[in-house]
Amino acid sequence: AMSRVSWNNNEENQYYLSLSLPLENNRNIMYSLQRYGDDATTQTATWYDGSDRNNPWNMSVSGTDKEFGDGEAAMRGYYQHYSPYGRLNVNGSVKPSSYRSFSAGWNGSFTATRYGAALHDYNTGNSSRVMVDADGIAGVEVNNNRSMTNMFGISVVPSVGNYTTATVMVNNNNLPDGVDVTNSVIRTTLTEGAIGYMPLSATKGYQIIGVIRLEDGRYPPLGVTVTDKATGRDIGLVADDGFVYLSGIQENSILTLKWNDNVCDMTPPNHSNINGQAIILPCKPAH
Repeated sequence: AMSRVSWNNNEENQYYLSLSLPLENNRNIMYSLQRYGDDATTQTATWYDGSDRNNPWNMSVSGTDKEFGDGEAAMRGYYQHYSPYGRLNVNGSVKPSSYRSFSAGWNGSFTATRYGAALHDYNTGNSSRVMVDADGIAGVEVNNNRSMTNMFGISVVPSVGNYTTATVMVNNNNLPDGVDVTNSVIRTTLTEGAIGYMPLSATKGYQIIGVIRLEDGRYPPLGVTVTDKATGRDIGLVADDGFVYLSGIQENSILTLKWNDNVCDMTPPNHSNINGQAIILPCKPAH
């Protein structure tokens, strides 16, 4: 760009050139050149790296030809870290023989309701937010991994749009060992400044793939629910030919099936076989 400025019977030409080269993995190289009137030309080169979406950073160097030649060019850097509990901002700049500066700051928020409390990223203005409850299970990632349930199983997704449908998604590809979430996508619409509450159907325990066989060699009927006898929690559903996927099984659990006038119990092994072959699960009549 080029412009001509006039003031107090003085005229000055201004020149500005800017180039940007996008690279793969959200990286970028930028270069700019500017000159005002008879002042020396200033050049700036910048490298930006956003390949890790939770840790973007950039670095730049700027100066005139003389400053570069004398080793007096200014260097600046910026780093940002996103965590489930807030974000860290770090800035630094240095110009030899002139100045050095460094600053760091933390932006975060805290939300507490009758369901629980959690630290989280900064909530802007009167934006609504969503509290996610994983029933006491820690380490469940939501909101594209920008939020994670704490030791009490609570996380908060901040700055959700007002009067629009908000979608909270669980990262099922990176769940803690033994954790299963059945409702991994939840949608809601909130008013301005509201705090939404979204309970997850989350379980933690052994995960087993098996085939349930009765004493007479037959299978239980299709659609029968498998229940933990101690807690009353449903942990599976019988499919065709007795096939079943069970999750949230606790140590030494006794599981029970009920249909019509029939009741049978089974004791699963105290280990998962989610990456192996289906095992036979004998179910004996309850007494």
